[in-house]
Amino acid sequence: MIKRAFICGGLILIAWHGLSAESITGGKGGVFLGERYEETAAMQSGQTLIVNSAATLSGSLKIIAGGEDCRIRYRKRLKATTKKEAAAFAEAISVDVEKNKDGITISLRSPSSAPWSGTKNSGRLDVEITIPDSSSVQFNTAYFDIDAVGPFTEFIVSESLSKVQVEKVTGVTEVRVSSRPFSATDISGRLFISNEYGRIKLENIDTGEKSGTIRNEHGEVTVSNYRGRLDLGTSYDRITARNLFLTGAGNRVKNTSGPIMLSFDSLTTGKIRVNNRYGQISIDIAGRVDARFICKNGKSSRIVAEHMTMEPTIVDDNRLEFIAGKGMAEVRIYTNGDGDIIINGPDRNNVNGGI
Repeated sequence: MIKRAFICGGLILIAWHGLSAESITGGKGGVFLGERYEETAAMQSGQTLIVNSAATLSGSLKIIAGGEDCRIRYRKRLKATTKKEAAAFAEAISVDVEKNKDGITISLRSPSSAPWSGTKNSGRLDVEITIPDSSSVQFNTAYFDIDAVGPFTEFIVSESLSKVQVEKVTGVTEVRVSSRPFSATDISGRLFISNEYGRIKLENIDTGEKSGTIRNEHGEVTVSNYRGRLDLGTSYDRITARNLFLTGAGNRVKNTSGPIMLSFDSLTTGKIRVNNRYGQISIDIAGRVDARFICKNGKSSRIVAEHMTMEPTIVDDNRLEFIAGKGMAEVRIYTNGDGDIIINGPDRNNVNGGI
């Protein structure tokens, strides 16, 4: 039995094929499945899709750009002891679609006091939404895994306790995740990412003249192919950033105890400050170096700079300053405790490279 909804003028008209309650199938391992639903609402490129969910509801959300309208497909997944109990769970879950002048709002609803509890019983939704290219998407869905493929002009997740991954955003990307992994690929424009315990993985990022802010309290951060301005920090895990090309002033990378590993295709522009209280900082430069370096380390650590022609300006027990090339970029590096500073230039085959 298929139920298809047609949305017209903000009202949802549901064509029922039969008058019975929702058909429930399955039951293997205590997992039952509801029917497959499909609804379509008029939506234009450049409009906004908002998805809200009840705090008592979880599931998965897949968002794909490239459609002509907004098409919603969903199915209820119910963990219950009996088929009758699963049917009661299904009855408590609804998907409401509202059309407005700015786009579409989808509300994933269940009672504030849901009939299921914890991992023993549950009511979940698997949702797939197709929307036009270059639309804005906003999520208030704490317990839904999100998998989104643009192009989008805006991608905003206000708060999530689940996994989030997104591809192809041009404009604004703003995501707040608490404990699960976040990944993003092919992102341009303003960037703000925060996490507490989950891993952050970013690839092919270009913030242009906008800011790129990445915060992780206790999790690993991996960045590959980043261009623009960068403000990156974590506290107790590894930071790895490869193929950086930084512009402007105010670039910063900060850690407390995990290692920081940065690599640059070249280092000729921008100003960056790298701080690590206890962990090691290593910087690898593959191409041209035109930068002024200011390095200061703790008493129980060391500074190693090699494989490039350098003009020292200050050499002390715990401080090294030097200029490489024309000194157009500026790099300030600071560690405390036993965190070493290691700078590796491009002249790996030149035994005379160095001070």
